[in-house]
Amino acid sequence: MRQLGIHAVLSIVIYLVAIALAFQAVKAVKIENLIRSDKPFEAQTFLIFTAIALGYLVAQFVISFIDSSLQLSNLF
Repeated sequence: MRQLGIHAVLSIVIYLVAIALAFQAVKAVKIENLIRSDKPFEAQTFLIFTAIALGYLVAQFVISFIDSSLQLSNLF
């Protein structure tokens, strides 16, 4: 039971770090060319949701990779 709790905490931390890193990466992209200048709220909302989606995908990959590597011990 304790192992499930550790896995849950680790997953949450990985998700938050991945979303934060994705947000920093998305901020570097010049999005102003794609969105009208009279819509700043929509541009910020788009950046936030893009960062969340990208961060979720990266975190899901990392968590899946960790889970798979832990399952390798069952092979031997």
